[in-house]
Amino acid sequence: MYGWAGKILRINLDDGSVLKEETSKYLDYTGGIGFGYKVIFDEAPMAGPFDPENRIIFAVGPLTGSLAPSTGRSEVISISPHVYAPKSKHPLVTRSGFGGYWGAELKFAGYDAIVVQGKSDKPVFINVCNGEVSIEDASDLWGKDTYEAQDMIKAKVDDEKTQIAVIGPSGERLVRISPIMHRIGNAAGQGGFGAVMGSKNLKAIAVRGTNGVQVADKKNLIKYVKSVREFQPGPLGSTPLSTGALSWTEKHVDPKDINKQALRFDQTESCAPWLNKYHIKSQSCYSCPQGCYSYMNVDGMGGGAVSCTQWFYSWMGNRDKATFLANQLANKLGVDTFEMFPMIQFVWHLQDQKVGGKSLLRILHGKKLISDDILKGLEKGHYPPEGDLSTVGLETLMNMIAYRQGFLGDALAEGFRRALDIVADKFRAMKMDEAAEKTMRFVDMEGVMGGVVGGNGGWGMSAHYDPRTFGYYWAVNFAVENRDPNRHSMTNLVEWTGLSFEQALPVATTHWGREIAENGLNDLHRERDVPLTWNGHKSAKANAYLGQFIHYRGCIKDSITVCDWVFPIMTSGREDRDYTGDISVEYKLFELVTGEKMTQKTLDDKAARIWVLHRLLTAMEWGGGRETNLREEHDQLPDHFFTPVETRLLPSYPPAEPPHPPLERENFEAVKDEYYKLMDWDIKTGLPRRSLMKRLGMDNELAAFEKQAFTLPA
Repeated sequence: MYGWAGKILRINLDDGSVLKEETSKYLDYTGGIGFGYKVIFDEAPMAGPFDPENRIIFAVGPLTGSLAPSTGRSEVISISPHVYAPKSKHPLVTRSGFGGYWGAELKFAGYDAIVVQGKSDKPVFINVCNGEVSIEDASDLWGKDTYEAQDMIKAKVDDEKTQIAVIGPSGERLVRISPIMHRIGNAAGQGGFGAVMGSKNLKAIAVRGTNGVQVADKKNLIKYVKSVREFQPGPLGSTPLSTGALSWTEKHVDPKDINKQALRFDQTESCAPWLNKYHIKSQSCYSCPQGCYSYMNVDGMGGGAVSCTQWFYSWMGNRDKATFLANQLANKLGVDTFEMFPMIQFVWHLQDQKVGGKSLLRILHGKKLISDDILKGLEKGHYPPEGDLSTVGLETLMNMIAYRQGFLGDALAEGFRRALDIVADKFRAMKMDEAAEKTMRFVDMEGVMGGVVGGNGGWGMSAHYDPRTFGYYWAVNFAVENRDPNRHSMTNLVEWTGLSFEQALPVATTHWGREIAENGLNDLHRERDVPLTWNGHKSAKANAYLGQFIHYRGCIKDSITVCDWVFPIMTSGREDRDYTGDISVEYKLFELVTGEKMTQKTLDDKAARIWVLHRLLTAMEWGGGRETNLREEHDQLPDHFFTPVETRLLPSYPPAEPPHPPLERENFEAVKDEYYKLMDWDIKTGLPRRSLMKRLGMDNELAAFEKQAFTLPA
């Protein structure tokens, strides 16, 4: 099989057994998240996140380990402890992913996926070296941070080239927002899968491989990759026109200068110029020319790699070395940086809200629910002038979460949205209803950076791009997922490119046609009091189409497996191309690597199978096996996206503009109608239709679902 290693590794920590099975068993689901959803669906759809029978799957795709650009991704799939859906009768499945070199190394070792189940009776790490697989004692690693643990494992196996996925102290304590870390900056951030590993007493998975990946057409693959790299843009689809936090810092573009693309992007310069003297180089993942990690070595803090939301303390207003310390603490302890935006806001909210002249934080302290040291540290970390946003407050917050220190640390370790309910319930239990009410007011808090990050986005996670700004396609994206959607398909065109709305429209027209472009896109930079454009049925259809595009391309990216920051290639840095990318690259790379004849329609059908399987798992879990209406119960957004602007809370710091006007529920439901039609899902329930599953060749999955749950619509 071209593109594949051919084997999947299965490890049962209950009895220490190691089995190998053929990858071909799962190829109907392409790779990556497709493999993961299939394993969960077949074997443990109703497991709890911390149950030994829950599976955690690490999977890659056929492009991983090849020469195809930006293919250093690894996907992680499991029942999530992070996802918060109080109306669901069972915890929900979801996904995460990380870059770096681990996935390629797994392929070189001879495997396309690792499936772990069970629970060890003591801390262990899994060691994979080509055909040799062992479960090793990790008692001396337990309690170590992710950097130290990786160094110790490399010493144990006596190989510096070993690639490691590891958890920190937070994962060991089942902190629901604990990521899986790789190297010094790559993280499977959301989903809480570090806690799933911790629940299994699994500290790390180390892989080392010395084989290669065979491709079907090496000569033409090399030729095509070179041509793609001549127009492949900077991270997140940036063009030389961009000026934002994730923009190109080197504006010159020479299409033939393909080996210097990484030099165009220096996040230290764009996100934290006060740290420029500590910047050493831009750093890439396997087979990627982008260089979107900034490698730095800061006095007293060591070396580390920073990218995107790992700059969270800078984006929250810090302007000293604590910006880098925030990254180091999050990566070493294992705390999701994206969660930190609303988390920090919530801690500030507890200090800003007062009852009887005393802050909610001090009330908790007075009830001996917060120690003197934690109170002092958190107040030091308040925004100026009451605090200074420096190292003391940051270290206090990160450590109290990772180590579940005290009542508040334990609550915050559950994730900001669960913590909100926990703290409010504690006030109610103490007969302090006003304090509880003021705590819950935080649900109305807006995010920062114009709603790009922070606030309550749903599923217990920080909001990632505001649907009131982007459009109803993004609202559907939020609603149908089981997590922060984190799909950059559209933001690669309209958010980070530097293109004006007028410049982006021709690009969109090239990709989707005039009808979709003109009725689907919205100007992000319109005045804050201007609502989304809406042109009746045309807008409903256009937004539904873009919603489908996001989900299909997301499933493609996470199954073949390529980087979400790069693919689909919506834009280019080249003016001579009118800044237009090429959204056909994925299927062409797939064909050259695997030898399987491919079209976009064929690849979309593969994506549809994966998305239907995700939907079946969601339906089974949401209803606990009983009949459920996903449209009415699951496919919803937090109410605040529909409420008037004047009901919202604006962050006191950093200063924020008000949100755009609310979504209209009627329009949201109209887009859902059209989305379900495009997907061939039942319009009333949002469930996949039996006829669709038969068309996609999913007869076995249909029979299995209906045996365990209920009959699907015809």
